[in-house]
Amino acid sequence: MDLAPRYRQPLPLPGPWPACAQGLLQQGAAWLHTGDTGESLLGLPGPALVSRWDGRHWDTQLGETPWPGSPWEALATAVARQPFPWIGAATFELACDEAGLPRKPLEIGTLGQHWAPVAEALHVKDGEAELWSWADSPADPDHWRDRLAPAPDLGRASVDLVPLWTEAQHKAAVEQIQTCILDGGFYVANLCVPFKGRLSGDPVAQALMAFGRARPPFGALLDLRGIQLLSLSMERLLSRRGALLRSQPIKGSAPLTGDPGRDRAAAEALAADPKERAEHTMILDLVRNDLGRVAVAGSVQVVNPMAVETYPTVQHLVSTVEATARPDLGLAELLRAVLPGGSVTGAPKHAVCGHLAQAEAGARGFYCGAVGWISPKGDLDLALPIRTAQIQGEQLTYWTGGGITRRSDPAREWAELHLKTRAITG
Repeated sequence: MDLAPRYRQPLPLPGPWPACAQGLLQQGAAWLHTGDTGESLLGLPGPALVSRWDGRHWDTQLGETPWPGSPWEALATAVARQPFPWIGAATFELACDEAGLPRKPLEIGTLGQHWAPVAEALHVKDGEAELWSWADSPADPDHWRDRLAPAPDLGRASVDLVPLWTEAQHKAAVEQIQTCILDGGFYVANLCVPFKGRLSGDPVAQALMAFGRARPPFGALLDLRGIQLLSLSMERLLSRRGALLRSQPIKGSAPLTGDPGRDRAAAEALAADPKERAEHTMILDLVRNDLGRVAVAGSVQVVNPMAVETYPTVQHLVSTVEATARPDLGLAELLRAVLPGGSVTGAPKHAVCGHLAQAEAGARGFYCGAVGWISPKGDLDLALPIRTAQIQGEQLTYWTGGGITRRSDPAREWAELHLKTRAITG
């Protein structure tokens, strides 16, 4: 996590990581977890920038102060006024509004984005902890030691998930998309289904278990004013380092069984599958087009096309797209061009989003929006919150989805939905 703190100092942990952080997490600390490297950032958030739907537009406040502009403009202004990185998330529906795309109706008061500045944080990698500070002075080690004292065992957490529609309903929705494709309405659409369940146990315990099991490259546990967001994402939506822009869309899935021979054969079949390659190519072209809107002409390139990447329960086709940002590119314009992500909408975006607004079972919320960090210098790393749960009390909502093309098999698509729930159910 390249967040360039002003001060860094080692801090011996008072117990095993991350068990010693349980108390802090229960008090609302923001946790970003990079599962493939074991790197964690645990921050103490300040007053948040929050946007809520008031029935006609998004009402944004920073702390208790009304904040002007559209949600992305308000975020850009807030980030630029403080020397700290901001950690948070935004919803799919807010991103649709900023991009001028159709979306589901929302209830008044629906949360659209929540970002909070972090003046200091605990960074942990390979079992070694450092205190990071972006303030005018180093962080106080004693303050952190007191709050990191080992907490009582939270026990185990579990959740049983039930899809909000039947296999027959999903089959009908898939076939409706295929009819639209044959009629020329669009080329590929990402159809998503919510699963509901009751969380038995503590959300922090669920996060500890899920991070250990799924090892997500872009894990997060965030407290967003009444919603706890648990993301187990493996997809980079957008990063910026100086002028370098990068997106890594995922399209194409195969189960991971743990048998080396079977998994190797499945990976080879995935890489050669005409349906999966066609779906991936269409989304890849969409991502290239999105970045091209804000990049130096001729700079967009695919540097690693259709690589098979392996995760604990699934294998995916992943491509890396890079571009050089225009010198005058601001945060709001960048977010408006790229969000919502192409791999969770389809092509062309406007037609697909109009169809999904009618076809899907409900608003997606933070699922398929954005989650991650943004620095005051303009650098950022945002994941697509796929494999993501929204927790409110004991109720947990977990969406899964897949890209539908004219070659899609409805039974296979239904099985893929359930495969993707294994990240959180085990």
